[in-house]
Amino acid sequence: MTEIDTSAILRDIYGARLDLHLDLNRRSVEHRLKHNHVGPDGSESGDCTVYPSSPGLGPLWPFLVATFGFRRFLEVGCGLGYTAALMAEAGGPNIQVDTIESVKEHADLADAELASRGLSDRVTVLRGRALDVLPSLREPYDVIFLDGGWWEYPEMLPDLARLTRVGGLLVSDNLFPLFSDWAQGMDGSEAVKRYLSDLVADPQCVTYIFQGKWQAWSYRIQPAADG
Repeated sequence: MTEIDTSAILRDIYGARLDLHLDLNRRSVEHRLKHNHVGPDGSESGDCTVYPSSPGLGPLWPFLVATFGFRRFLEVGCGLGYTAALMAEAGGPNIQVDTIESVKEHADLADAELASRGLSDRVTVLRGRALDVLPSLREPYDVIFLDGGWWEYPEMLPDLARLTRVGGLLVSDNLFPLFSDWAQGMDGSEAVKRYLSDLVADPQCVTYIFQGKWQAWSYRIQPAADG
C-alpha cells in the first residue's frame, strides 16, 4: 500500500505559507543529524534534542491569533527557534513569545537565528530546564505550546495550568510514546497517560485529544485550582 505524503498535500493546499522560516526548520534537522548517529535503517541515536515542529503546524499560530486575538505565547522546547519564530510572526509586532530551552548551545543558536530575522524584540529565550523555569514565571499566557520532554509532563502540569489564562489554550505535543506503534517501548508512555488523565479530569478546563496527530488541546474555563 502506498503511503500518503501528507506534507506534499498540505504544501499543495497552503502553498508559500508553509515556507515561512522553512530554512530554519531544515537547519534544525541538519543540526540534529550532525550530532546524532543515523543508522542504515534511518534510526537515530544520540543526545541532540532539536526536533522542530512540522511546517504543517505553522498555519495554526496565525489561525489562533486571528480567531481569539491571542498575543502572548509560551513554548516549552525551543530548539533552534523555528516554532518561536512562527509564533512571533503570527500577528504583527505586538506578539510576545517566551520560549524555554535547557541546552546552552541550542539557546545560543536560537538567539542568533531570531536576531538575524529581526525577531529579538518579540521573542525571549529562557534558559534552563522547564521544571526549573516554569515556577519562576508569573504572568499568564494566551497560548502554551508544550513540545519538550514528555516524561516530565506530569510534573510540569501544575505550573502549566497556573500559567494558562482563563480563555487560553494549552497545546500539548509529543504524545506519541503512548499512541504510536513505532514509539512503543520508549520511556515515558505511562507519564504521558498520567498527564492526559489529569488534564481530562481537571474541571477547570476542557481537553480534546486529536487522534492521528497525537496532540491535546486544553481550553481553560476557570482559574487553576491552585492558581
